[in-house]
Amino acid sequence: MVHQLSQSVQFKRLLFMEEDNLENLANLKTDYQSIKNDLIKLNKSLYQNPELGYVEFESVKKIKAVLNKKIKNLNFKHYKDIPTAFTTSLNNKYKNKVSICIEYDALPAVGHACGHNLITSIGIGAFYLLSKHLDKLNFSIELVGCPAEEIIPLTYPNGGGGGKIKLIEKGVFDNSDFALMIHPATRNEVDPLMIAVKQLDIEFHGKAAHASGSAYIGKNALDAQIIAYNSVSVLRQQLEPTEKVHGIITDGGYSPNIIPEYTRSSWMIRSQKTKDLFKLEKKLLNCFKGAANATGCKLKVINGNGTYENLVTNSKLKNKFLENAMKLGIDMRTNQHFDQTKNGSTDFGNISKIVPSLHAFLQIVEDDGKIVNHQPEFADATITDRAISSIETGSVLIASTILDL
Repeated sequence: MVHQLSQSVQFKRLLFMEEDNLENLANLKTDYQSIKNDLIKLNKSLYQNPELGYVEFESVKKIKAVLNKKIKNLNFKHYKDIPTAFTTSLNNKYKNKVSICIEYDALPAVGHACGHNLITSIGIGAFYLLSKHLDKLNFSIELVGCPAEEIIPLTYPNGGGGGKIKLIEKGVFDNSDFALMIHPATRNEVDPLMIAVKQLDIEFHGKAAHASGSAYIGKNALDAQIIAYNSVSVLRQQLEPTEKVHGIITDGGYSPNIIPEYTRSSWMIRSQKTKDLFKLEKKLLNCFKGAANATGCKLKVINGNGTYENLVTNSKLKNKFLENAMKLGIDMRTNQHFDQTKNGSTDFGNISKIVPSLHAFLQIVEDDGKIVNHQPEFADATITDRAISSIETGSVLIASTILDL
């Protein structure tokens, strides 16, 4: 009898929690309407004016303008040597915090082809929604403006990416209990297996000579790059399906009648886990060393801004996020439903190794291979009606998940 009574009480308690959760979702969707137009305008403005990593100055101005318009008395903290990074908080009476990360850097030539304008809009939307429900939270909420997630060649003055790695080094996430963000994608996925990545730039230094009259005097640095490139292509045949190597030649010489004395290439290497990445790196370096030996050129290896760790999804965040997605009618899947040989990487993975984290995907295009991330068409997709709808969905999902904590 006592056991039956206990079950009845437990059932009523669960029912009450369920009703409270549904009410939270409804209230969040209502609250969103008062910031909806501002986020749509911000999203489109970032799309129309893309900026590369570490120089997203105008983007940050626009972001802060929306935040100051919709939330009173915000204080912004900036970081020396990372001019486009910032943090701002709600509920500062609590030491512990939940971090919402946003990204706003674009890619060379193709603009916001990874949808960071949507990441920003969703993160700000969630931050705003939580500002309306601070009485339900016993921790602070920090919005973290993260520059330079995209890894671009180190030949750019602002190349290398790694904005979150630098923020970790600044202690930004030291008191974070959880960290969350949402990324637009070709599918709805709560726990994508984002893989580890490292950037390398490779220089070969040879000796110039007349390409016709005295080529035998020279040491051809372009030959070294070509041999290295072909060696990597051969290596790919023996790589695991989840291991990736891709590169471009950024400097190939000055004139066809001069033996190139200097060339440079930019590479990215990826593996499912960080520990396996370093094994792959050794194989790659052997390709470069072999090319140097074959041509008599000197090899110089330039490392990027740290290694991006593989992503680890926290089970508590995952389960709450899935529950809320289901209640919103979203067909949210786990990584078991998808081909995990096609994943990219993120420096949010580094955060996930020190803070319980969630980096979910929200679908804005069909998963049919016609439009994918890092294409101009994907950038265009970030301002469609479907993408605009995802801003509301993502904002409510992050905010409701945090409220459930």
